[in-house]
Amino acid sequence: MTEPPPDGWAQSLLKAAQSLTFGNLLTLAGLAVIAVPVYVIYKAVGNEALLDRLMSTYEVLGSQAGCSVRHVQERGGPDLWGISSGFAFQGEARWFVNVQVDHAPTPDEVATYCASLKLIADTMLGRGEVYPGSVPGSGTDRGGHDGSVPEEK
Repeated sequence: MTEPPPDGWAQSLLKAAQSLTFGNLLTLAGLAVIAVPVYVIYKAVGNEALLDRLMSTYEVLGSQAGCSVRHVQERGGPDLWGISSGFAFQGEARWFVNVQVDHAPTPDEVATYCASLKLIADTMLGRGEVYPGSVPGSGTDRGGHDGSVPEEK
């Protein structure tokens, strides 16, 4: 005699689970152990933000002679080093001048670049005193400034 068909999907699922052998369970567990990490990796490779985060490097190597030395590598690209000096702070805005090099700078190079950056910043700050308006790009910018430094009269 044959058994009558199950009433619903829940009963058919229960019958299928009861008919599994230990070997079937091990096979299903092995497939899950393989499939779950593969799916997670597949989703990670498709996520641009996560991929960018995992393949990029940013580290501050320290401060020397008043300048910060940073090492960056964007999305597995070439290593770059930056030597920067801050020269102005207005509210949340921070203004920096920077030198970017494609090799790890020696302490002598850092000192030389830092001295040059400080001269550039001093020159920029000296010009900033001539312009009577607000800093372009700040919330209090009155507009109409084309970025040039007005001449003294």
